[in-house]
Amino acid sequence: MIFVSISNTSIEKCIELIEKYKNVELRLDLIKPDIDDIGLLLSKSETSICAYITENDSKTSLNYILKAIEFGADVVDFGLNMHSEDISHAVSHAKNHESKIMLSYHNFELTPEKEFLEGLINEAETYSPDMIKIACLCKNDHDNEKLLSLMKINDRTIPVPMGDMGKKGRLKAYFYGSPIVYAYPDEDEPTAPGQLPFSDYQDMDKIISIIYR
Repeated sequence: MIFVSISNTSIEKCIELIEKYKNVELRLDLIKPDIDDIGLLLSKSETSICAYITENDSKTSLNYILKAIEFGADVVDFGLNMHSEDISHAVSHAKNHESKIMLSYHNFELTPEKEFLEGLINEAETYSPDMIKIACLCKNDHDNEKLLSLMKINDRTIPVPMGDMGKKGRLKAYFYGSPIVYAYPDEDEPTAPGQLPFSDYQDMDKIISIIYR
């Protein structure tokens, strides 16, 4: 499924984009909404992912994620780099409220070796999440293929190639059947390096329909 990443700091603009695209990722770390506004934003979506991506502010991230779960987010995205007790708390809270939880790893500098990435997946599995997202900066096609190959190791893994070289990898991930791909609104800004506009995936849908009709 294509999720359109919403990051606008204006709640009114966020609502406009959510009502247009329906299936959305709310980047709470970029929107920085008042807590009560999370429920308002979620009420406008059909399917929602709520993410708070941060390097070290585990307390704020956990607070936003717990509230998003309580307001009815379909999926929440919590970092594997957060404190282990906070990860366990987020996973437990999600399961108690029948939300799905994605544990994520982000590397904005490089794509680590495959053994390291497989170790991350094994680490994430100890918390029993519903999905595992691995997002890394790709500098060449080998990096793209390294990330895409993770779907064969664990079918709940979502590879997210980043950077200019990662654009090709993002389209391949969609073509290969990644459970989730991320796009940005055609009329707004990307929320991650290498992210593609929603219209690019619409064009991809046309190509796939021609190939397999």
